[in-house]
Amino acid sequence: MATESALVVETLHGPENVTLELKGDVPLTIGRGQENDLILASGKTVSRNHAVFTSNGEVWKLQDTESLHGTFLNGIKLKQCRAVRIRAGDLVTIEPFTFEIVNPLDDKRFTQTFDDANTLGGTAIVQLDQSDNEVAMAQERLAALLNCSQSIHAATSEEKIAEVLAVAAKLGTTFGNIAVVRPASGGRVEILAALGQIALDGKLNLSRSLLDAALEGEPVRYQKAQIIDEQAQSIMHHNIDEAVCIPIKLSSTVVGCIYIDNRDGQKNGTSSEEDIEFCKALAEIASLAISNLKRLDIELRHSEERHTFLLGTVSALVSAIDAKDTYTCGHSERVAWLSKELAKKLELDAIAVEQIHICGLVHDIGKIGIPESILRKPGKLTDEEFEQIRAHPVIGEDILKDVAQLKPVLPGVRSHHERWDGKGYPDGTKGEDIPLFGRIIGVADAFDAMCSSRAYRQKLNRDEVLDEITACSGAQFDPNIAKLFLTIDFIHYDVMIDFHVSQSAL
Repeated sequence: MATESALVVETLHGPENVTLELKGDVPLTIGRGQENDLILASGKTVSRNHAVFTSNGEVWKLQDTESLHGTFLNGIKLKQCRAVRIRAGDLVTIEPFTFEIVNPLDDKRFTQTFDDANTLGGTAIVQLDQSDNEVAMAQERLAALLNCSQSIHAATSEEKIAEVLAVAAKLGTTFGNIAVVRPASGGRVEILAALGQIALDGKLNLSRSLLDAALEGEPVRYQKAQIIDEQAQSIMHHNIDEAVCIPIKLSSTVVGCIYIDNRDGQKNGTSSEEDIEFCKALAEIASLAISNLKRLDIELRHSEERHTFLLGTVSALVSAIDAKDTYTCGHSERVAWLSKELAKKLELDAIAVEQIHICGLVHDIGKIGIPESILRKPGKLTDEEFEQIRAHPVIGEDILKDVAQLKPVLPGVRSHHERWDGKGYPDGTKGEDIPLFGRIIGVADAFDAMCSSRAYRQKLNRDEVLDEITACSGAQFDPNIAKLFLTIDFIHYDVMIDFHVSQSAL
């Protein structure tokens, strides 16, 4: 599988075809000026220095560099100087250009359109007048439109939206063949939904000329001429009497098309204006629904980036703990995994499962404040030394309290050494008064401590450890959590501990 670094920027629509391979770790600029890596000299609304692609060696991001007319990602205008991670399939619009971000090794289901520019000669396709809003739709079409509106805004993906559109177009028009497609570079289209003869064998028989005309941003129509050139191929070869292609737009970006046609004598005469107005209304509804999805997607990308940064910070902190105490190398990672598995056994939601995993990673962060001489001491600790060890949950909470994203895990960090019988520390809470995360981490922490060799003792065998968990149920541990803990499959844990032991020996 190709990595995200193997991406290419290809022209989907615009006054000229230009491409840019995203490679290396040097910023790649876009603009009208000749100093740019992607030069858009023919774009009158393109700023001299318009936007920039940047990479950290793993992912690519796009950022508008205070351009005059803006940079759009999937139809959503980017905030200036705020970089957004890009992915294969994204559409980048810098008017009058629209580019597709392409992964050359992508195996998505694309199909080629047929090249019929010479056949049609540009005369059989006309833009439809969008100003004629006086044509009234029939009552049943209005009802179908309202039903479509309700269904489409409940859809959670573009594919679901496309399915709703295709069914509505089939029911609300006299056209027999429907396709909802996403145009791609290189004369390809991605199938989102299709009905009728177009969907047979999964092959779309669509006119490239019609799609290219729709990419201008206006609905277009093809009507079969009375006299057909005997050499004509493509759209005439499929005996299509009439076809309409209506763009779905976000701002100035065409993110999809509703294509409808009648072929092989399915219908005599031409379509009514109501058919076309109905599909134009469908496209408007789809535009609103897709816009909501795209805005959410960009926010999710920012959220993922923040989460990745958070995990990187957490990983650095965990490495700092391991560096202080080589005997506990990998301890936090293993406790995090065990805690996550236990959270799943408790049927916590996905957010809580992820939070408990992070809590496991940082539960011992307070040991950064404990001298190494105490952490690595092979013999028995003095009372004073033990009091310093007992302070690490509170120290950990103090270290992490100003990190907003870690606020949910603080109770677990502070309470992971509390006991069910109230004899733990630092607060002496007991039973269900102990935060759930603390009760989960407490079992996982004790298990891994017994399974690992320490400076002051050798590890116990697995049966001894599980027997100890059972014996301490209801005293040290929450009995319900201890019972569920015994049902965990420890195969992955054993692989982790073998790896960590090998690392600590280096």
